[in-house]
Amino acid sequence: MMTFLFIVGLSGVLVAFIQLNAKYEAKHKIVDMMSNQLVQLEETIEQNRRKIAHYDFLAYKDNAFSKRFPIYAQILETVYDKSEEYGFKPDLVLGVIKVESNFDPNAVSYVGAYGLMQINLAVWQKELNIDRGKIFDVDYNVDLGLKILKQYFVESRGNLDRALHLYNNGYKFNNTKYIGKVHSAVLSLTPNENIQPMSY
Repeated sequence: MMTFLFIVGLSGVLVAFIQLNAKYEAKHKIVDMMSNQLVQLEETIEQNRRKIAHYDFLAYKDNAFSKRFPIYAQILETVYDKSEEYGFKPDLVLGVIKVESNFDPNAVSYVGAYGLMQINLAVWQKELNIDRGKIFDVDYNVDLGLKILKQYFVESRGNLDRALHLYNNGYKFNNTKYIGKVHSAVLSLTPNENIQPMSY
């Protein structure tokens, strides 16, 4: 009888030990999981801290650039806003401006083209009802240029090279070097080592 009670008591202790061990292992797993989550959270916090520092630095650079070169800052802001409005990539538009006027808002060509995007008044003044008094205004000139480029792009059924050719040449001339110059300008202005082919 004593042996039986001893065995029953020992079995009870063993069961209790197994249950306790299972609870310990379950708690240990929870602790490990929480520890891993804490490590991941700390890594995320550090990544976000670095991003914030980077954004602060970019904001500082943007502010310094705007103060040092206010006209170029205005050109960049206008190009980014207008590019989105007309569905073109900013680097493409900047490439066109680079080739057309070399970023000179007051540029005038011998054929009567004006401003950053070299708007030809003789061709477009009536059709677009251009205000000649605003032709050198950065926002106004870029808007006119993109309106013209978009018209040629639609006419060319999405063929960007054809649209660029028409933008520079119209229907009378054949400056075959223009498209290559714009491509080169886009590449030179793109701050990315993995440069993609030019697109709209």
